[in-house]
Amino acid sequence: ARTIQRLARDLASRGVRVDIVVNNAAVLVGESRAVLETTDDDLRATFETNVFGAVAVCRAFVPGMIARRFGRVVNVSSQAGQLASMGTYAPAYSMSKSALNAFTRQLAAATRGKGILVNSACPGWVRTDMGGPTATRSVEEGADTIVWLATLPAVGPTGGFFSDRREIEW
Repeated sequence: ARTIQRLARDLASRGVRVDIVVNNAAVLVGESRAVLETTDDDLRATFETNVFGAVAVCRAFVPGMIARRFGRVVNVSSQAGQLASMGTYAPAYSMSKSALNAFTRQLAAATRGKGILVNSACPGWVRTDMGGPTATRSVEEGADTIVWLATLPAVGPTGGFFSDRREIEW
């Protein structure tokens, strides 16, 4: 968190405006463990990156967005964190993405009417280091909804969860 705050101060001192934040950092730890076998270390490591990292980035940059009355925050989530269809896959990861979605809703409510749009995006199963070579989507396909949300007009949605440019259930 201190490194992120230092970055925010450094950018501000150079006159750099941060109008868009995409919280994309994520880890997948203890994927094959059942929920009752998931360790505290699995949970801590996963939440540290997938949740606390996103919160720290927003703490550093959203106040400037509020001051300028313009900003977009996209939290990259996953269907794994979708409560409506959650199963047994990767418990620590799934729980962290549900928490990230809750943060999205909280931040959207806190910034409503201030020119900030905050949403979660599910990119799908993407061919990345985490997704692997057999994933069904290219990086470009996975990024499409994220870019769309990051560039929404002022009248765009806030506080939603989106996949393929459509709102989905939490």
